[in-house]
Amino acid sequence: MLRCIVGRISPKSGSVLVFGLRPGGGLGEVPGRDVGYMPQDISIYEDFTIEETLRYFGKINRLDSGEISKRIEFLLKFLDLPTKKRLVANLR
Repeated sequence: MLRCIVGRISPKSGSVLVFGLRPGGGLGEVPGRDVGYMPQDISIYEDFTIEETLRYFGKINRLDSGEISKRIEFLLKFLDLPTKKRLVANLR
């Protein structure tokens, strides 16, 4: 159901509206900044680098490559992260 709500898949029958609009229909920000999702399990892949992790989540949220690159640079500085090539597994 959650994947239908955020527009990742379409229901086989019936319909889903979020704020009166169909998710993924091009109008509104669903998926996008109008809907947030917080998984209960950790969804970080330890064999990804910091950069790969941030690009992965940027793509999931349909950001273009230029915006992803800008946000990666911002987050590296803002969070005082080590090099973006460091594996997530080595951040402990």
